[in-house]
Amino acid sequence: MPIYGLVREDEKLCYVLAVEDSNSRLPVIGFLYTTTNDFEKGHASMAAVIKNDLPEFYNFENDGWVKTDFVAIDLCDAFKRTPFPERLMKVISDSKIVLFGLGSMGSRLAVGLTRSGIRNFKLIDPDVVSIENLSRHECDLTDLCRSKVVAVKEKIHRINPNAVVEKYDYDIFKAEKEVRDEVFRNVDLVIATTDKKSVQLKVNEVCFDNNTVGLFSGCYEEAKGGEVFYVIPGETKVCYECLRGGVQQPERLGKIDYSKAQSTEDYEGEPGLNAAINFVTDVAQQYALALLLRKEDCEMAKKIEPLKNLLLVGGLLGQNYYFFRKPFDIIQPTLKGPWKECGTCQDNNQL
Repeated sequence: MPIYGLVREDEKLCYVLAVEDSNSRLPVIGFLYTTTNDFEKGHASMAAVIKNDLPEFYNFENDGWVKTDFVAIDLCDAFKRTPFPERLMKVISDSKIVLFGLGSMGSRLAVGLTRSGIRNFKLIDPDVVSIENLSRHECDLTDLCRSKVVAVKEKIHRINPNAVVEKYDYDIFKAEKEVRDEVFRNVDLVIATTDKKSVQLKVNEVCFDNNTVGLFSGCYEEAKGGEVFYVIPGETKVCYECLRGGVQQPERLGKIDYSKAQSTEDYEGEPGLNAAINFVTDVAQQYALALLLRKEDCEMAKKIEPLKNLLLVGGLLGQNYYFFRKPFDIIQPTLKGPWKECGTCQDNNQL
């Protein structure tokens, strides 16, 4: 098995990982030799030898091998400093996430949820990393022209090499039914952060067809604000189609009655300041964890309110924009519904 990691020559230190994923772009720093004879015959610049079931690492310097110090990392330690007890961490680590869209919001959610302990992902995005993404994306110059699902998968594995990540770099809604069914089988949460209303609506349908919890998030014009919205089939009264197809802008803040809505106005995501987008994304990340823990005895579970499944999140420049009265204004209206013309939650008889 190849050894991956980083060598710090000035400090005479090497950090190593054994990653089974052959597609990893982590630098190969040597090879794992099982015997001293194999080691002596090798020609790598760095090598690892197993002696008495323990590894030793060597650099090749001045025509000879020099034993090198190394730091062994226990990945379990990476998730010890969390606000969750062990029983809740097990729920989080065992959860399976489908993530649609790996743009500015999706890429940050993938990395953030990995740092929170999530280790089972299905990533879906047919796009590649372009130069204009870099001002607000988790990827960097080394990822240009790469598939977003491949690049983000690597980001996840750099945090947790044991994460299980399936990648789909195509529109799965155009794939065979067997493929679609497999993607959504035994999934705990579907997250959609795409800027395409049609995709978000399809994800909404999938959530109801599979009785799966869904989370939708996006930003408004110039990221002056955004929204976080979730559906729990059988519990929430308004689904994403109700929200997008039957949304009505009230003249003042208050309860929004979607059952009487007439307008079909939609809010398209637009590029904005990275910090402004992240402000909305980080709210979405916490709600993603709360949804996964909603059946557990914990404070996060109490934040899931089926009749208040929409959060309007205003940024620094959000004052007097949409419903926002002040900078960093967060509004959680009580929703009524469903929208009488909705073809998703109505047809599925979930509400």
